[in-house]
Amino acid sequence: MLFASFDFVLFIVPVLLAYWLLAKRPVLRLLMLLGASYFFYCASAKPPTGPWPTPWYYVGLIAFSTVMDYLVARRISVARTRSQRNLALSVSLVGNLGMLAYFKYAGFALEVTGEVFHLLGIPIRVPSLHLALPIGISFYTFQSLAYTIDVWRGRIEAERNFLRFATFVAFFPQLVAGPIVRPGELIPQLKAAARVDLDDINFAIFRISKGLIKKVVLGDLIAANFTDLVFATPQSYSSLENLLALYAFTLQIYADFSGYSDMAIGVARLLGVRLPENFDRPYQSRDVGEFWRRWHMTLSNWLRDYVFYPLGGSRGSQARTYFNLWLTMFLVGIWHGASWNFVIYGNLHALALLYSRFNRFQSERGEKIYAVMMLGASLFLSLMALCLALGLGQPLDSAVLLAMFTFAVAVVNGLLPPAAHGPWWAVIHVVLTFQFTVLSRIFFRANSLREAGQMTSQLLHWDSLGVRDGLFRMQGLYDWLFERADALGALADPLLWAAHYGLLVVIVLGLGYHFLPTRWSERAGQQLTRWMPAPAVAVALAGGMFLISRMLEGPRANIYFSF
Repeated sequence: MLFASFDFVLFIVPVLLAYWLLAKRPVLRLLMLLGASYFFYCASAKPPTGPWPTPWYYVGLIAFSTVMDYLVARRISVARTRSQRNLALSVSLVGNLGMLAYFKYAGFALEVTGEVFHLLGIPIRVPSLHLALPIGISFYTFQSLAYTIDVWRGRIEAERNFLRFATFVAFFPQLVAGPIVRPGELIPQLKAAARVDLDDINFAIFRISKGLIKKVVLGDLIAANFTDLVFATPQSYSSLENLLALYAFTLQIYADFSGYSDMAIGVARLLGVRLPENFDRPYQSRDVGEFWRRWHMTLSNWLRDYVFYPLGGSRGSQARTYFNLWLTMFLVGIWHGASWNFVIYGNLHALALLYSRFNRFQSERGEKIYAVMMLGASLFLSLMALCLALGLGQPLDSAVLLAMFTFAVAVVNGLLPPAAHGPWWAVIHVVLTFQFTVLSRIFFRANSLREAGQMTSQLLHWDSLGVRDGLFRMQGLYDWLFERADALGALADPLLWAAHYGLLVVIVLGLGYHFLPTRWSERAGQQLTRWMPAPAVAVALAGGMFLISRMLEGPRANIYFSF
């Protein structure tokens, strides 16, 4: 079920009524909430046209993970020896990660195996496997797995109440796209008495409204009218249009995912539950490491605590630290999807993170030795760029051009004073990090290496054709206004002009809003929500959604539903 849909309104109103009517009956309240969560998942996210994206009975996977981890945690809590505790934990690890690996990575693993056999000249035909990916499997398996690991570590006690634990795993506001909630954050709130006050309601209205605007206006509208078209056939668009599509998608994916998180946090607050923040203006980051501390923070923190630290973190040698960082970032990449695109995406961010750390720590060893090592690291990055371009099918001259560009950027980045040396240096670091993020989105958004190669080629072979007229037209709204031009009178021309260039305005304003200081926009938005009467908020949202309905065929599934 989509938050940004009328179906969700029909769902959430009776759920809220029943929840608060049962506020003093904790068992019935949790039972109702668990049933609502399972119904929410079974309702899925049907697109305007086409079949349901995942079978409803995949809810059985959530039930399986819930029962398994409940029993595993109870077994860990009563185990007398470390080997018994380890054996019980291994059941959870194998069960959760095995389920995730089968549905998400088995098909890609068979594909890679077939490619390896082909390269080696071994005449073996490897079968293909195409499975419907259960929505939210990457989220609820990590959430449930964190519970058994924390019980094994002795950080929390095993939950004895199965109903409460099942509600923790399936809690519907964040079930299918996060935030990934730790057991110590949510289970105690499910134990406590349900409470909500006026500040909670105002906060919830603000976050839901903000998330809805992000999702529909900055997410769906940009996707339907621009980015989907360019990424489908990048060779049909000019170099500048491809670059603008990358900027637009960079805004779109942030708005889509952070908009879902905003709505999830707001809906949970109406239930008296506080969820952790998942985004903190990530495009204001000054390096890639900071970016991943601001983007999908609950995933980054999960991998830090359950992968990076157990590997040794940064306590060992520099080489071991770099390996730990690389492996963590590699897992970040393939967590998003099983394809070569995400393998490349993860490695690009891993290399950028390692180079950033190298610059930060190695510069203290002295100017001469640092300069030599920095040039060597820059040369290595340029060789990686050369191999990547050749692997994408680019001609040698284009591959060399990309390698030279990578070398130059790496050297400039290495010579820049740290961001802490002044506000203007910080701005330069933010710009460079943002540009890297934008360009790496080629591999995040493209459906295949072929499409990624086509867009890369369009950018490397700059054609200077500019932007065609009508590219940023909101076609649905434009047609609707054009049909009513006579009735609109003098307003027709400015409204048609706005519809003609509206998408570009939306993109510019969306990126501009993101780069505003958080305290300005958040404070202003919350004050506006408190000041406006509830009916006025409802009318404003309804009017906005009416206009959006003229531009879109219907609600679109969130991008992260496919992860």
